[in-house]
Amino acid sequence: MDRRCHYTVAGERIGMGTTDTPLLGTVSLRDGPDRIPGADRSDIGAGYAGAIAAFVATVLYVGLIGIGDSLGFGVDWTVNTLFAALALPFVVPAAFIVGVVGWRMFSLDSSASSVVAGAVGTVATYVVTLGLVGTLLTVTAILSLSGADPVSAAAFSWGLVYFAFVFTWWVTVPVGCLTGLIYVTVIADG
Repeated sequence: MDRRCHYTVAGERIGMGTTDTPLLGTVSLRDGPDRIPGADRSDIGAGYAGAIAAFVATVLYVGLIGIGDSLGFGVDWTVNTLFAALALPFVVPAAFIVGVVGWRMFSLDSSASSVVAGAVGTVATYVVTLGLVGTLLTVTAILSLSGADPVSAAAFSWGLVYFAFVFTWWVTVPVGCLTGLIYVTVIADG
């Protein structure tokens, strides 16, 4: 069944798209004038989907840790919130890069492959984040801006991203799988 979805921003109709899944079609960033730049291309759209998923996973992690803290599970909400806030400037661009490159390498068309790709993309985002954080910390050490030696800076960045994965995979991997499924469904229906 073909359904039309009207996109509105602040009460104004800005475009129309077709989709068999009206809920997913209403959140699509690909249609309409003046939409997000490049989102009409599937690879760039996958990057945006990855970046949004990284942001959502970070916010969800902070919220769930807050609930755990309030229930007395021995987690420190303040430290985890600070950790998540400091990670966002690295994780969101890394997820965008992984989404774009991943879509260019493996254009997906099935639900099963999209879920697997979402999980693999999530793990790849940790790897790209390691590259971004490692480069920043190592370069600041080389330029004597941080007071650390380059080897220690590189080792610290590896440890930071390793523990980020250990503490957050239970949120990020399911969000990545769901995002892969939703994005491929929107693309297939679009």
